[in-house]
Amino acid sequence: MKSILVIGAAGQLGSELRYLSIRHPEMSFRFTDQDELDITDQASIALIMGSDSFNYCINCAAYTAVDKAETE
Repeated sequence: MKSILVIGAAGQLGSELRYLSIRHPEMSFRFTDQDELDITDQASIALIMGSDSFNYCINCAAYTAVDKAETE
């Protein structure tokens, strides 16, 4: 069974992948969001990546404050 980590699962794209994952019981999905995984923190990433052996990682995390994106 393929194991797939989906980062940013509470966003628009991540939510759609969660919905579609129901159609693929032959795959094991793990959905995370910023409450569980801070993608800017190396220790947080190491903790998640070390907790399971993932075949794939789909990064759906996004910075959606477009106006702030240019200044931050």
